Amino acid sequence: YLLFFIAAPAHGQDGDLYFSVSPAEHSVVEGLPVRLRCEAQPSSHVKYSWKIDGQPLAPSPRRHQVEGDLYITRVNRILDSGKFVCVATLEETGYSIESSPAKIDVQWISEAIVQLQQPKLPSTIHVDNEIELRCHVDGSGDMKYEWFKNTVSVAKSDRVEIKKKKLHIHRAIPEDSGMYTCVAKNEAGASPVTDSYPLIVSGNETATIKDVPRNLITKRGEPAILHCVFENADEVQWFFKEIGPLESDEERTIFENGTLLIRAADLRDQGFYSCHGIRDETTVSYTVELQIAYLLNFSVAAFEPKRPTQLAIVGEDQEFQISCLEPLGLPSPKVYWKDPTGHIISDTGPVRVQDNTLIIAKARMGEDDGNYTCVAENMAGETDISVQIVISTPPSIISSPESLSVMEGDSVTLTCSYSGMEPPVTHVHWLKDEAQLRESGGPTRYRVTDNHGNVTLHFKSVDLSDKGHYMCQVFTTGFPSLFSDPAILTVEEKLKFSPQPVNKRLELGSTAKVSCKAQGATNPMVKWVKEGEDEEFPKHVQDINGTLHFNGVLEEDKGRYTCIASNAQGSINHTISIDVVIAPKFTVQPQNPTEAIEGYPVMLHCAAEGDPKPTIQWDKDSRMNNLDNPRFEVLSNGSLYIKEVYLSDEGKYGCTAGNSGGLKREEVQLNVKAGDNYRADMDLEASDDGTMMTKTVTITLSAAAGYMVLVVGLMLYCRYRRRRRKQQYLQEQTEEKIENGDVQEEQTELKETGNKVNSTNKKKENRDSHNKSDGADTAHSQSSNQSRKSKSNYDKIAASRSNLKELKPLGRGEFGEIYSTKYQVDGDKESLVMVKSLINTKDEIALQEFKRHLDLVHKLNHENVVKLIGLCREEEPDYMILEYTDWGDLKQFLIASRKDNNSSPTHETKAPRAPQLSVAQILSLSNQAAKGLKHLADNRLVHKDIAARNCLIASNLTIKISLPCMTKEPYQQEYTKHRNQIIPLRWLPYEAVYEDEYSTKSDVYSFSCLVWEMFHQGELPFNKMNDESVLTQLKTQTLTWKPHKAAPPALQELQTQCWANDPRERPTFDEVVSKIGEIVVDSCL
Repeated sequence: YLLFFIAAPAHGQDGDLYFSVSPAEHSVVEGLPVRLRCEAQPSSHVKYSWKIDGQPLAPSPRRHQVEGDLYITRVNRILDSGKFVCVATLEETGYSIESSPAKIDVQWISEAIVQLQQPKLPSTIHVDNEIELRCHVDGSGDMKYEWFKNTVSVAKSDRVEIKKKKLHIHRAIPEDSGMYTCVAKNEAGASPVTDSYPLIVSGNETATIKDVPRNLITKRGEPAILHCVFENADEVQWFFKEIGPLESDEERTIFENGTLLIRAADLRDQGFYSCHGIRDETTVSYTVELQIAYLLNFSVAAFEPKRPTQLAIVGEDQEFQISCLEPLGLPSPKVYWKDPTGHIISDTGPVRVQDNTLIIAKARMGEDDGNYTCVAENMAGETDISVQIVISTPPSIISSPESLSVMEGDSVTLTCSYSGMEPPVTHVHWLKDEAQLRESGGPTRYRVTDNHGNVTLHFKSVDLSDKGHYMCQVFTTGFPSLFSDPAILTVEEKLKFSPQPVNKRLELGSTAKVSCKAQGATNPMVKWVKEGEDEEFPKHVQDINGTLHFNGVLEEDKGRYTCIASNAQGSINHTISIDVVIAPKFTVQPQNPTEAIEGYPVMLHCAAEGDPKPTIQWDKDSRMNNLDNPRFEVLSNGSLYIKEVYLSDEGKYGCTAGNSGGLKREEVQLNVKAGDNYRADMDLEASDDGTMMTKTVTITLSAAAGYMVLVVGLMLYCRYRRRRRKQQYLQEQTEEKIENGDVQEEQTELKETGNKVNSTNKKKENRDSHNKSDGADTAHSQSSNQSRKSKSNYDKIAASRSNLKELKPLGRGEFGEIYSTKYQVDGDKESLVMVKSLINTKDEIALQEFKRHLDLVHKLNHENVVKLIGLCREEEPDYMILEYTDWGDLKQFLIASRKDNNSSPTHETKAPRAPQLSVAQILSLSNQAAKGLKHLADNRLVHKDIAARNCLIASNLTIKISLPCMTKEPYQQEYTKHRNQIIPLRWLPYEAVYEDEYSTKSDVYSFSCLVWEMFHQGELPFNKMNDESVLTQLKTQTLTWKPHKAAPPALQELQTQCWANDPRERPTFDEVVSKIGEIVVDSCL
């Protein structure tokens, strides 16, 4: 039986037990996983087991149980055919119930084999005969068949007829000869094809094959021989991938009899070879495939059930099974097991192998333990992986911890002795009140030490919360846990203040309280005593249960007071100082409002008294540091004196008086009137109207002249700079053309273009000049040498606008409008494209970013990154033409896949209904996106705006990284203006937003946000927070991402790593691709 126990208090009667979840029928493709659900209520103290066709389910590495659910990692149509029943049993009473039976409908398909039905013998096939071939395939459900001749699909004709699994050829001709294969398809997929059927139609006037070529698998570097011997052939020719006829050379030899020899077969030699026998006008051909043998290495994932390490622990006298899944290889590898001595294990005996599964029927200590090796081999070589099998013995408790009674704050050590094996076979845990104690409680709480056989729990300073029942749990893999006898730890509370009283300042004349509280094993008595006084307090002071009540504080209440607490445990005391203070009180308040005249002095009066004497602090408009000018002086009595008032001095002034008794504040509004002919930087008495006018005119004219000189200088500098850049650009173009050998043509083209420019073309001339100088230079300054050299290569991707069909708006970005349309060149097949326009060509920042986008797609060639189709520059605006997909951007697809089909908060358009993505499909898309971004990183490129809106999805569920960057429409709400830049705030890490530091690691952060979007169906991250809140939390590093609960745990862990605040702690895209690849594999098992 496969059993799982759930320990909890039992309750309820037998009749109350029922199934809340019963196993359901499933339809599964053979080899894929399935989960049969089972849950009973009430769930307390229930054990589960499973039956198939009324018999207990036999143990198998393919099956395991988690609580009540049965997991089958690889469904087998023979071993898993039957009715599965879940059995739930109450442990206390033994009462059990059985679920309704559930059946697994296993979809499967076998290899396809071509059989000759008519005539019966191949030797009797002649010209004009009737021929019938049959496709023999076993499998489930309905099948569809397709026939191939020499790898080309067979089409129906007046002579060729296809009826389900049969191929009829009427009135056969020699050209019907060839290698025939068939493929059958059902819900399990397509049938694998291992061999072809050679059909030979004999004729007196045609070449007839005598030695038919066969598909061949050969070892790399070894010779490969493909026989092809014809009778009555004028010539025999060989073709490789439709290239030929082949001739003898250093690598190949074609013998006179037609045999082809490849001296040292390599990967480049793999493919289909066709042998043609020619006689007169008739050609008979046979196509075969040459493949290079290979064998992939084992990994830990090859073991079933899965193991985190290559260590397996099995209890003594118990059965152990572990399967070894064969690695990918050609031809299919043979798998066998070796025992610790290196001998191959047979299929009989107490240690045996059945269907690649190692079975130890009854584990024996000292005999069956050791390293067992699984070996896979074929003609390419062999690979192996080992598992260490350790036989465990049951543990025992030697001594249990002893009960202790200690005082709070004392150190305590509990000890438990046991016998058992070394870790990781045997583990020991401490339990407190039946709950496991964490292994590390910190240096000030407790420490667990395990000297094998003797485990201690040590408290450095025991707390009241530490009292309870303690026991040690000894667990050895393969056996049930053992528990020691419980030890009761009693902690007696010590006499202490809670909290300790502190020094106080009481205001003269106020009503105040000073508390002193204490606690201990018994309630202590608490009282106050004043130092140097009798025990009796004055009438206005009362001591009530340890609290001093002052009913009108007097000056003589100053002094040192001692709190005394006592009970049967003893007595403790603590002394504090009480000071009597007088809070600040204004004696002179400033006049509000106060009027002043520009250029004259003013006094703002403020005086206060108190004990101790208060200090005066002035501020203006609630700011403390704006009165540092020498014009401002705070007098000894607290008043503020302004020696010379400016108009800018107008505002609200605050006078704050403070001492240990508190703070008091008064505010005054200062209004300043303009003074006649007053200038703060001139001598008022020496000035006159004439001098003022002369100086004003002089200053104005000087400023105007200086401005004109500056403008003329800037114009000359810009003209010089533009000319130098253009010369540099033309020089680069010439150097490129020299490399390509067509510099003369380029010079001629430039000359002709220059002759055609007229006055109506000035605007275009200016734009082109700007593009080829300022914009190019800006990009040039921030690119590598390779990028600089590539500018002339843009001419090689020039495209004509006439190839574009009707433009359909998609949105708007920083450069201009973005469209979708179809693109067709010279009768080629139409393709979907996206067109990005560049309208503002005079904006250097826009030009630089446009070129960055252009370089990013121009340099890359990857199936998960959009391709650059071309660049239109013959007229305004410039067009960048990029690859597009039939389903468009991923964001809109995710929105359309929601159950309620609500529109996104960032997009008002209601998209058409789309299928919801499964977790496996999201994993696949994530894996593809990571591969595309890894390609970017490998080329030292940074995307900067990875999000669902900037990814494209196709109907075959492939994803491509793109960069439409529609910042203005329709995704304007997904972008934020920060420091004069438009950024995708909610997708960026701290260093990108606040330090402008973009890198591959910031792309990794954004990639994790993209995965989050896919699981949340295009939801806006942190949609309940505004941009300011996101900025604030990002700055304080309190912005917390949470992976979707439906994501596999390994993916959740990877996402959390990608969102690390420190870029150095984030994984690389190499690691991301590797980890997601493993998750994808895991999800398919």
